Amino acid sequence: MTTSQPPIPLTDEQIAVRRASARRTALIAACIAVAVYVGFIALNALSQ
Repeated sequence: MTTSQPPIPLTDEQIAVRRASARRTALIAACIAVAVYVGFIALNALSQ
């Protein structure tokens, strides 16, 4: 059986980098979702 080590606390700089990365990922996902949404609306409008 192995003993697990306690997690190493992150510095403020590391936390800021992770937050920026998470924010960027969320914005990219949101942009893709909006693009798909607008694409379906445009496809529906053009098919009529």
